[in-house]
Amino acid sequence: MSDDIMGRILAALERLEQGQTQLRTDQVQLRTDLMARMDRLQHRMDSLDEHLTMRFGYADNAANQAWSASEGSRILGEQLRSLEKLLLKLEARVTQLEERYHE
Repeated sequence: MSDDIMGRILAALERLEQGQTQLRTDQVQLRTDLMARMDRLQHRMDSLDEHLTMRFGYADNAANQAWSASEGSRILGEQLRSLEKLLLKLEARVTQLEERYHE
C-alpha cells in the first residue's frame, strides 16, 4: 500500500476516534441532564403528593365535623322530643291536681 492510502486511513481512524470521544462526552452530558430533570420532576411530584394528602386530610376532617354536627343535632332533637313529652305529662298531672283542689 502506498503511504498516501495509509495516511488517509490513519486520518479517517483519527476522525473516527475523535467522533467516538465526542459521542461519549455528549452521552455523559445527556445522562447528567436527564437525571437532573428527573430529580426536578420527582421533587414536583413529591410536593404535589404532600399537597394533595394535606387537602384530603382537611376534607376528611370537614366531613367528620359535618357528621358530628349532624349527629349532635339528631341527639338534641331526640332530647327535645323527650322533654316535650315529659312537659305534656306534667301539664296533664297539674291539670288533674287543680281539678281535685277545686272540687
